[in-house]
Amino acid sequence: MILVTLALALPILSLQHALSPKDAEEINKLGKVFQESNKIAHDGIVLLEKVMDQLRDYECRRNQEDCAAWNAYRLGDALTESKANCDETPENEVCKKARDLLRMADNGSHKEILGGLVDLAEGVTKDDLQYVNNLMDAVVDYICYKEPGKCTAMRVVSDVMKKGEDIVLSP
Repeated sequence: MILVTLALALPILSLQHALSPKDAEEINKLGKVFQESNKIAHDGIVLLEKVMDQLRDYECRRNQEDCAAWNAYRLGDALTESKANCDETPENEVCKKARDLLRMADNGSHKEILGGLVDLAEGVTKDDLQYVNNLMDAVVDYICYKEPGKCTAMRVVSDVMKKGEDIVLSP
């Protein structure tokens, strides 16, 4: 399983190695919808990112086996969001953190890094995702309460996330 989060920016590149061409095309479409919504509701998406970082930190403070999976999950998001290409910019901080997490040589390719992050992120369970989705829904509800004009864009972002997860998690 790969985890598709909002930051978020759907790790489209990382998904492509595990998806059918049809599913990869659908994920790319969802990514474009996400990018448009991000222009409208950027502050809300930043809040969601911070919540996800806090979840990762919580999991790691518990010293559970899924800490590495949560780190891979968030690094995949960070790599996608930064639009860095680890082949072109091997010294990029996110690329270096990903290589370290994966215990990969400095010459690991961008595709290998993304694939490794996807594989490692599989340690975040489907049950965890359900709770994460519930939490994200609550955050979106709060944003809608505070900024009604951004509610539609935030709901689109939430739907994109869930559709992406459905595609990736489907057999």
